[in-house]
Amino acid sequence: MEEAIELRSKYQHFRVLIMGRANAGKTTILKAICRSREAPQVYNQRGRKVWRSLFNVYSLFDSFSLNIHKRGVHNIEYELRFRSAPGFVFHDSCGFEAGSVEELEKVREFINNRAAERSVDKQLHAIWFCIPTDHDARMITAAELDFFQRCDIGKVPVIAIFTKFDSLDNVAYQELRREGFEHSEAQYRAPRRAEEYFERVHLNRILEQRYPPKRYLCVRNGHVIKRTVTELLEKTSDALDTDALKLLLATVQNNNTALCIANFINRQVFASLIMVSFSKPRRTC
Repeated sequence: MEEAIELRSKYQHFRVLIMGRANAGKTTILKAICRSREAPQVYNQRGRKVWRSLFNVYSLFDSFSLNIHKRGVHNIEYELRFRSAPGFVFHDSCGFEAGSVEELEKVREFINNRAAERSVDKQLHAIWFCIPTDHDARMITAAELDFFQRCDIGKVPVIAIFTKFDSLDNVAYQELRREGFEHSEAQYRAPRRAEEYFERVHLNRILEQRYPPKRYLCVRNGHVIKRTVTELLEKTSDALDTDALKLLLATVQNNNTALCIANFINRQVFASLIMVSFSKPRRTC
């Protein structure tokens, strides 16, 4: 535990770039992770607070997010912070869905610049890429495939988050009903059929690219709070390449006790303490 306290005093933030087109569920994911109903505070590169309602504008009215981006209000360098989770710092690649070479270069430049930072606090630690699954015909866009094909993110792990998976469940349910299954049986079988279809038809398109995500998860709207938070943090932790970063993630997410314990158990120093405790002589009756 002393190591966790020392690490937390030295490194204050776990930094995440969240990507995805408009209406991909980015805001919902961030608020769930941070246990917040409020919009985050926005800070510029100098650490000064930007117009507080900025995030509300392009979160609640995502269809206008590209226009906001084009007017220069949004900046990938801006930091999004929630009062309920001060250890997390988020960046949003709003406008990436435009699919232009310029937008991809901005993301790549941001990732490279953060990789070159000497301070762990200023480095980028993970990327959460949200991809909505409610439009089968355009589930994975050319811009998204281009990112996984051309953007070398180095050691920064990408976790793909496939949101709105309920829509695929509904399609699978309707298929099963047409095949003659009763309501309860079709409802039971639908999620598995939806996952099999998704993996066969869509997921492989991303995994076959040059720089595929290290982990992925499927998010159903009704499970965002209960399951997604834990699963996303666990997959992010698994994808990190150093114990220090795993411990940093665990310490900033102070509401997730299970993740802290899981990371601590895996550390050799903790294992050695257990060995010492068992080696002590015990009194017999």
